Amino acid sequence: MRLLVVIPTYNEADNIEKLIPAVFEHCPLETNILVVDDNSPDGTAAIVERLITENKDRLHILKRSGKQGLAGAYLIAFDWGLSKEYDVFLEMDADFSHNPKYIPEMVNNIQDHDVVIGSRNVKKGGVEGWSFLRNCISKGGSLYSQIILGCPIKDLTGGFNMWTNNAFQKIDLQKIISKGYSFQVEMKYRAWYAGCSVKEIPILFTDRKFGASKMSKKIFFEAFINIWKIKKNAGGDTILDQFIKFFITGGLGTITNLAIFFLCADILKLPEILVSIGCFVIAGTQNYIVNHRWSFTSSTGTSKLSLKKWCLFLGTSLAGLAINIAVMKLMILNFNIPYKFIAQACGIAAGMVVNFMFSKYMVFRNKEAKI
Repeated sequence: MRLLVVIPTYNEADNIEKLIPAVFEHCPLETNILVVDDNSPDGTAAIVERLITENKDRLHILKRSGKQGLAGAYLIAFDWGLSKEYDVFLEMDADFSHNPKYIPEMVNNIQDHDVVIGSRNVKKGGVEGWSFLRNCISKGGSLYSQIILGCPIKDLTGGFNMWTNNAFQKIDLQKIISKGYSFQVEMKYRAWYAGCSVKEIPILFTDRKFGASKMSKKIFFEAFINIWKIKKNAGGDTILDQFIKFFITGGLGTITNLAIFFLCADILKLPEILVSIGCFVIAGTQNYIVNHRWSFTSSTGTSKLSLKKWCLFLGTSLAGLAINIAVMKLMILNFNIPYKFIAQACGIAAGMVVNFMFSKYMVFRNKEAKI
């Protein structure tokens, strides 16, 4: 297995000379390092070039004309490595936030997976040297990305990641749209969405001791907005798209329910309770099929309809109905509402949101991708 460690740098002169020997110390002999430097004014590239003379054929550098962004640095490095037929690629920062001691465990796990993530957000993982606010922002960013993308990876924003050549083939690097820190989110989401096997191992992320962080408020908010573009560009619906489809499907189910009820109860004079139960099952079955094939198709993929999922969907529909009734009754009892239909409308909205969340994260969640 030929491993290429990719380290983007900008003003990392205080760190890079210590980091390179530490990486080699924890890596297999077949490992090479590629530094991508964006014309650092502090002389980072000159230090790397001096170290190249001591590590012939194992250490390489790509120099760019200026500061061109993290995503571009990684993509040009991946292209360079793919052209030289490396099997595995490791992303890591130059400031020792990603401790090289975790590399052997990542190498062991990459034998059985397409992607291995050094994760701060799994059990025994964490951060050191961060303020409470910064930690909340980081975890909040990953949680926000998880919810919008419907992706179970716990550390979507982290930059300590190992990829196989096979993972890159599935992701299709030519389609990556991110330019900044959302690049890490997009890479992981595309890998998971494409069915790659993903493994998260715990790491302790330590704040840099030398140099300045490249993160800014502008970069953070750009990443916040780009999550929606990432999902759309990857071919998956956003959570808003899915909710609209779910709403339309529910409306069609209501029409079906009323039409059958009218035919059986009003025209054929069958017992109303039995007809109502039958209408619920028929309309619920219709909704299950349409949601599986349309509303949540980005999650269900080519998976087949199943009796278990059908029963679970009908159960979540009943849960939504219970929430509907509970909210309606609470509003009528506790608020001076001029018309009861307002309370019913609020109950319907609450029940629909609950039903949607259960459907998205329980009934129709992606089972094809491995994690």
